Formats: sequence, structure tokens, C-alpha cells
Amino acid sequence: MKKIIIVFAAVGMLFCSSLNAMAKPSVGIVDMAKILTASKKAQDVTSDIKSQQEEIQKMIDDARSKIMAAETDAEKKALEKKLSEKIQQRNNDFKADYEKKVTTLQDTITSTVEKVAKQKKIEFIFRKDNIVFGGQDITDDVIAQLNK
Repeated sequence: MKKIIIVFAAVGMLFCSSLNAMAKPSVGIVDMAKILTASKKAQDVTSDIKSQQEEIQKMIDDARSKIMAAETDAEKKALEKKLSEKIQQRNNDFKADYEKKVTTLQDTITSTVEKVAKQKKIEFIFRKDNIVFGGQDITDDVIAQLNK
């Protein structure tokens, strides 16, 4: 009888400990703002986008100067049409490039977060700005992985 009680107690303890382990999923958090400012890949994308925006602004400024320098209204209208089409095309190219780069960056960050979470055996990852308290911050690990 004593052996049966000991066996039941051992099984009960194992069962309770496994329930306890299942009841406490590991939670991680990432600070996306920090990742976007501190990671080399995000900085490269930001820098490239900024330089493209500056290039488009220069095209606009140059077009204004050329249109102002035109002598006749017909010449101004022809220049305005030609230059606005050129600027519009460049702007469309920029938007497509921007979307591609941002999507690629998001995918890279997401896969890196998943990789770090698996390495640290974290089941759930939330954005830091959505969490009031708790969770293991893996932001620095993600940045280090991105910068490799």
C-alpha cells in the first residue's frame, strides 16, 4: 500500500510540474524603433531612400528653373509637360524601389527575430510598445544578428 501511495505521489508531482511548465510560456519583446535606428541594414535602407528623395527634389528644383527661364508660354508649357512626365516617372520608380526595400527589410527583421527567438527558446514575441510589463527583451540580439 505504501508503494502505491509513493507511486501516485510521484506521478502527481510529475503531472503538476509538466502542467506548470505548460502554463508558463516564454515571452519575448523587441523594440522595433531601436532596431530601425541601430541596425546597419535599416540605416542603409534609410540612407538610400533619403538620397533618392533628394535626387527627386533636385529634379523638381531644376525643372522649375528651366521653366522660369523659358521665354515663351508655349515653350514653358512644353517644358513643363516634358519635365513633369520625367519627374513623375522617376517618382514612380522611387515608390516601387521604396516598397521593395521596405518589404525586404521587414522580412529580414521578421526572420531574424524568429531565429533569435528559436535560439533562446522563446515561444511568443511582441513589440515592446505593446507590452506594459514583462517579457525577455531580445532587441540587442536581433540587432547583433542583423549586423553580421
